[in-house]
Amino acid sequence: MQTPLYHEHVRLNAKMVDFHGWDMPVWYTGIKEEHLATRRHAGLFDVSHMGEITVSGEAAAPFLDRVLTRDIASMARGKALYTFLLNDAGGIIDDLIVYCLEPLTGYLLCVNSSNKDRDLAWMTGQNAEHALIRDMSEAYSMLALQGPAASAILRACLGFDDTGMRPFSFVVTDTPAYGELIVSKTGYTGAGGVEIFLDAGTAPALWHAFTRGGATPCGLGARDTLRLEMGYPLHGNDIDDTTTPLEAGLDFAVDLGKKGFIGEPALLAQKDRGITRRLAGLVVLDRGIPREHCRCLKDAREVGTVTSGSISPVSGKGIALAYVDARIKDGDELLVEVRDRTLLSVVTKPPFVPGTLQA
Repeated sequence: MQTPLYHEHVRLNAKMVDFHGWDMPVWYTGIKEEHLATRRHAGLFDVSHMGEITVSGEAAAPFLDRVLTRDIASMARGKALYTFLLNDAGGIIDDLIVYCLEPLTGYLLCVNSSNKDRDLAWMTGQNAEHALIRDMSEAYSMLALQGPAASAILRACLGFDDTGMRPFSFVVTDTPAYGELIVSKTGYTGAGGVEIFLDAGTAPALWHAFTRGGATPCGLGARDTLRLEMGYPLHGNDIDDTTTPLEAGLDFAVDLGKKGFIGEPALLAQKDRGITRRLAGLVVLDRGIPREHCRCLKDAREVGTVTSGSISPVSGKGIALAYVDARIKDGDELLVEVRDRTLLSVVTKPPFVPGTLQA
C-alpha cells in the first residue's frame, strides 16, 4: 500500500521499505541527520499509514468507556487522551489516542497501522451498545510536524498559532488551501510540535508548504530513535497483548477509578499482588549497541530482556528499553549480552536526553 505522499518520497530519493504492508521511507539523507534536525529545528513525518476509526452516536461514550482505559464520558471537545484497548487479562491489544470531536457522541481513534484491522474486528465484536464504528483510514492523511521550530513554520505556512495549545489538545480549523485540518498538540518524538489530520488529496500540497518553510523530511528510522530517546514504547516491541500497562509503567493512562472496563479486574488483581517485571531504561556505558532480545544479567543471573535498543544520536551512547525483574532499581548496573560480548549498562529512567536542543 502507498500513502498519498508516496511519490513525494520517491522524488526525494528516500530509502523505501515495506512497513506492515505499507511502502514507507526509512530515511532520506540519513537517520542521524534527520533525528538531529527534529531535535534542533523541525522534522516532517508522513504518518498517513496510521489507522483512523470513528465511533459515534448516543452509544459512543458508554461503548468507549467499556473498551478503553480512560474516562471517556468526561472528555471535553478538543481534548485527546492516550489510552489502551485491553484484553481480559489486562494485556495491551493496542495503544492509541482518542480525540473528542463531540462530547458523548463523536470520537476519533488513531491506532497503530499494523493493528487497525484487528482493532476494528475486536471492537465490533465487543459492540453490545451498538455504537457506530467506521474505518475512516482511507479518508485521512496525517502529517507530524515536530521540533522547536514547528510553531514558527505553522504560523508561516498556515497562519495558525499553536503556542497557547496545551499538550493533548486539538483544534479543528478550515483553511482555504488545504480544507479542514485537525491540528493536534501531540507527537511521538518528545521534540514538541503537532500532528495534523487532513484530507488525503491535499496532503502533498501541505507537505510541500512545510518543507519550503524549513522542515526536514524524516523517515521511520528517525521516528524510532526519537521515540526511544524519550522512552516511548512501541507496540509489538515494548508492549503487546502479553504485557500490562502496570508492567510497562503506563498506569497514568489507566483510570482505575472507572469501573467496568475490559481488563479492569486483571489490573486490580495485579496491582494488589504487585508486578514481577517492569519496563526499564538502560544506558550502555561500554561501546556497543543493545538490540531486541538481548539478555540482561546481574551477578551472572538473567534478570531481563531488551525489547528496543539503538544508539542515541544525541548522546552517542547505546540506549534500550528492557523488561527486568521488578526488584531491579534505577541506578543498578546490568550486563547486556550482545553477540559474544557483555556491555556494562546502568538502569536509567527515560527520557535519556532532553526533548528539544538548540543548534
